[in-house]
Amino acid sequence: MFLKNKKIVLGLLIIFFGFILLLNNFRIINVNNEFWWGVAFAGLGIVFLNVYFQNSNKKGPLIVSIILLIFGFLTIFDSLNFISNNIIGAIVLWGVTAIFISFYVRNNEQWWAIIPAGAFFLFGFLILLEEYRILDNDYFGFIFLFGMSLVFWFLYLVREDTAKFGWSQVIALILMLVSFFVLSEEFNYQTTDILFPVSVILCGGYLIFKGLR
Repeated sequence: MFLKNKKIVLGLLIIFFGFILLLNNFRIINVNNEFWWGVAFAGLGIVFLNVYFQNSNKKGPLIVSIILLIFGFLTIFDSLNFISNNIIGAIVLWGVTAIFISFYVRNNEQWWAIIPAGAFFLFGFLILLEEYRILDNDYFGFIFLFGMSLVFWFLYLVREDTAKFGWSQVIALILMLVSFFVLSEEFNYQTTDILFPVSVILCGGYLIFKGLR
């Protein structure tokens, strides 16, 4: 079954590159040296992927293959000007996010992988916001800090031994407070005088509730 699937994937890749060469010959696109470097990296990624499938107990070749495939195909797309550099950057960051998530999925004792996964995901998300001008840059600090607070909340809630991960709850609260402070700086002074102190009071009330429970 694996041999059959491998042949199908290889056939699809050959057809893809055949179409690229055809478009290049008709001057619809311009294939340059960057394109062939991307092909080389993607080819190495396929080689490492094949090594992993031959011995799935070793995870190193899988990680190397994912990195090479992501870098290779993004180099190819960049050379063909299919997508902007910002979108390529976001895809790269989300590819790294997927690698860290795979660490945690394979072994939930590797909880540390959740933190860089969340950070890389947020960086990619902010790059897309910048690309499409969806939100003013002034709010990016709040989005990143608040997003990281949610990452630490997730780390606290997803672990069964929550008593040992009380520190992640504290970090989540601190990041949330700082994020609201950063957000309040974008409003007028009257709003700032209310928003940040209220968020501090709510966090303190939450800690009291946890202590009483």
